[in-house]
Amino acid sequence: MRGLSLVLLIAAAPAWAQGSGDNAAGTCIIKPHVTVQLGSAVSGMLSSTSVDRGDTVRRGQIVAQIESSVEQATLALDRMRASNDSAVKVETADMELIAREADRKKFLVDKKIAGLNSLDELQTKLREGELKVQQAKMDQKLAALTADRSERALALKQIRSPVDGVVIDRKLSAGEYIYEQTSIMTIAQIDPLNVELVLPLNRYGSVRTGSSATVHPAAPVGGAYAAKVEVVDPVIDAASDTFGVRLSLPNANRAIPAGVRCTVDWGDDEPVHR
Repeated sequence: MRGLSLVLLIAAAPAWAQGSGDNAAGTCIIKPHVTVQLGSAVSGMLSSTSVDRGDTVRRGQIVAQIESSVEQATLALDRMRASNDSAVKVETADMELIAREADRKKFLVDKKIAGLNSLDELQTKLREGELKVQQAKMDQKLAALTADRSERALALKQIRSPVDGVVIDRKLSAGEYIYEQTSIMTIAQIDPLNVELVLPLNRYGSVRTGSSATVHPAAPVGGAYAAKVEVVDPVIDAASDTFGVRLSLPNANRAIPAGVRCTVDWGDDEPVHR
């Protein structure tokens, strides 16, 4: 039974844990830094897509557009209302007229020519005029806020890439309906790349965040590339006595494809491509 348990444990262990010591300690796989299933915050009919599989995209670039003719018309109307200050000008002119009448009436009251009641009536109208001017200004501010809300609603119909990367799959085309849970396309960030590595327990403590290493992609890519440790898992896998390590591998010229297996050399005697 003990022999059978040992056989089962070895069979259950991953391939990297069954190899020889050196190979098991250095075998890795190169993955995208981030893979995004790009969706939408709102539902609607997809009116256009501006990228396809294999295209390079920049962060913030519009890659798809949901039909938004109503939102565009609403935004134009709200902007016009926000820029229209005629109500403020009219109320200001009325208030200034009442203010001049109140000044003249006060002069007559001081001369005992007019009664105080007529002056009090004009001063009340003046106060009402000031409040109307304030209300007109507030209405214009509210119109500006409404225009801002309409602009944000329109922006939700523009699907932008959240990362610099490459399109690896496009699932929807113009004319198809998108729901909030639907993925339009998949974008992978491949600069930098993640190098995922599993090391035996006896290496724990010798590899630290910031440590340097040389990554050797498998053929036909080949070469040697400098990388740095980004993550050292703080939890050990008890079943295999191993722990995970992630290295960050710069890939500015996209010379290294994601998905390639590799080996990692922790020495510094290898030539390194930069």
